[in-house]
Amino acid sequence: MVEICNTNMIDSDDTWKEKFVDYYTKNAPSKLSMVNDSMMLKWKGKYEILMSKLVQKYGPLGSPINQPPRSSANSRSGKSKSKKTIADFSSTFIKLITEATPQTLLPRPDSINIIESKASNSENGLETSTFTVCSRVRPLLGHEITSGGECFAAAVPGQRKTDSTSASLVHTEELILHTPKISVMGKAKLESKSHLFDYTFGPDSTNQEIYDLACAPLVKRALNGQVGVIFAYGQTGSGKTHTMSGILEILSASDIFSELSDVSFSYIEILGRKIKDCLPSTTSDNCGGEETNDVQIGEGLNGAVLIRNMATHTVSDAAQLNIFIKRANATRATAATAKNDSSSRSHGVAMLKVKNKKTTVEGTLYIIDLAGSESSKDSKDHGKDRMKETKEINASLMVLKECIRARTNAARIGKGDTHVPFRQNKLTLLMKDVFDIGCSRLCSTVVIAACSPLACDIDHTAGTIKYASPLRVAVISSNNKQKKIEHDVHDPALWSNDGIIQWVQSTVSACVGSEKIDAKM
Repeated sequence: MVEICNTNMIDSDDTWKEKFVDYYTKNAPSKLSMVNDSMMLKWKGKYEILMSKLVQKYGPLGSPINQPPRSSANSRSGKSKSKKTIADFSSTFIKLITEATPQTLLPRPDSINIIESKASNSENGLETSTFTVCSRVRPLLGHEITSGGECFAAAVPGQRKTDSTSASLVHTEELILHTPKISVMGKAKLESKSHLFDYTFGPDSTNQEIYDLACAPLVKRALNGQVGVIFAYGQTGSGKTHTMSGILEILSASDIFSELSDVSFSYIEILGRKIKDCLPSTTSDNCGGEETNDVQIGEGLNGAVLIRNMATHTVSDAAQLNIFIKRANATRATAATAKNDSSSRSHGVAMLKVKNKKTTVEGTLYIIDLAGSESSKDSKDHGKDRMKETKEINASLMVLKECIRARTNAARIGKGDTHVPFRQNKLTLLMKDVFDIGCSRLCSTVVIAACSPLACDIDHTAGTIKYASPLRVAVISSNNKQKKIEHDVHDPALWSNDGIIQWVQSTVSACVGSEKIDAKM
């Protein structure tokens, strides 16, 4: 008997649950989710009472009663106000930002050469890899100027300061981030924070200015058989590709070509774990038109970086180099994103090798256009494949950041045993000379943090700065907090190019007489 009663009771519960589902579906479909096990347990044995209450509130089955809109606390008290947004105070914020921004910037001293100074003023006389960190804020685009709302400039250049009173010349340039906010009282307020860089390039800066200050010294390094690296990092749509493409164009017209050197050029793109040659050789045996094998990057038994399936093209003049650059850019992977209709979805790596015909010493210049980083807000509408792509991009950027941090930390006195995880990623493995503490080649790296000026992007811009700014701080902290060791002025590894030329001329002249020689390489 007990078993029969329990079965009838269970059936009764199921029947009532079906009645409630049917009722809510017809009379209050937005409340259908309320029919659950918790509700059934709460009203168990009182289902008739619950149904009568529902009929009283929502009407008979199939004849629903329209419910009045639910009023908020403000509307009941007669204080109905819509929540103010940053766009509502755009004119106020523009005025606040103008008042908080320096209107005139001091000119850069002509004698300032940050990259050369860092390369030739190592404290312990042993450091072989230095990092120069810059920021660049792109100008507002035409459609942004006219769109209003949160499309106003909130990331702006600040003051330039040069301190010549310290043991070594210290030059810094500010980037100011103005974060617009609404107070609890509904008033506009501005939170401003200054970040220091070696160079800060504002909206009026040109690619030629960036090349002269940030890239020309690296070209000189490559001509001297050393390693130079320049790369741009930042949010998609912040101007990275514009900057790096401009640098490549100017580079092709530089003095990198001469009768004393052989120049070769290669270009690959790294998309997740896949590496593709953007300039495959036309002499390949691939007659069937099928894709060639992916580029492979690894290490040999002697520790040297090995690259397979990558074509290397000999370049004789600027015109030929320009043709290769345009071909490579045309084959890079791009896709439309929330911030950019043609966002670079891969890391583009241009490799320029310069070999001296007399000494056979080879220098290398890497010009890297990193894929754009994306926040969760920008990637929320991505499909499965695009989201996987975004995760791989962000992961590789994190590895690059950790390698630079570890390498700059290793430059501090007593930190030579710091581990640099450059083998975690193919891009950082490719730049082993930069990150390997045991490498004897002199390397100079320039990091350009590309920033959007828009207030609506200020959070992402702050993330970019958070990524890049500490890379410079790590170098400065080593100079300020560590015990200084006497700089060895007789160490040729720390001499500038002009210093080497002068030494060669004076030494040879002393040996062979007053005959003038050409010591330039």
